[in-house]
Amino acid sequence: MERSEIKAVIETILLVADAPVPLERMLQLFADDAPEEEVRAALEEVRAGYESRAFSVAEVAEGWRLQTNPAYAGWITRFFKFDRGKKLARASLEVLAIIAYRQPITRAEIDEIRGVDSGGVLRGLIDKTLVKTMGRRKAPGKPMMYGTTRRFLEFFGLARLADLPTLEDFAGGEGELAERQALLDFVEESPEGEEDSGEGEPFNEDEYAGEEDFGEGAGDEKPLEEEEDPARG
Repeated sequence: MERSEIKAVIETILLVADAPVPLERMLQLFADDAPEEEVRAALEEVRAGYESRAFSVAEVAEGWRLQTNPAYAGWITRFFKFDRGKKLARASLEVLAIIAYRQPITRAEIDEIRGVDSGGVLRGLIDKTLVKTMGRRKAPGKPMMYGTTRRFLEFFGLARLADLPTLEDFAGGEGELAERQALLDFVEESPEGEEDSGEGEPFNEDEYAGEEDFGEGAGDEKPLEEEEDPARG
């Protein structure tokens, strides 16, 4: 195949895909029609060709996707605010940040850091598929551990957890902070007070023990019990 045709096919696949396309899957697609180095070169040309346009080709959640240019995040937020304009509550952002940077982590550890009960907030993040269970820690009571999902990486435009911003990154200019905040405006907030209070129906971790694993999340810094790890079931 000619390079131009490979690029056209790549653009088409990225346009119709409903999730980031892994490079391995892209290479398999062209396995009988073009050598691997040619496909890699064509993908790089497609990515470079979108750098100064309203769309961009980015590596997200261990795959590639066609997305809007982050520079226009504020305009997209302004457009959708006419319709809903909802965002994650502060409590949800706190818990999500703690899990993202400390995973795998138990609910007790989250509560200790925040100083309040985080059960209701944690339930909401699991329901939004931003957080998943990662098995039980080998400790008294065998507490459930939590980590982020592949959807978390996809939503925040991260290729992998190592790309999470550091404290130095958050010391950047106002423009960068505005773009990050704009990304948060697309997660629907639960009814007022439901996530913040953590009150109401008690949070039962066992209800989520058999939940589907929503994608890659964290490493294995703390031991898991292989036979009871619901992320593998």
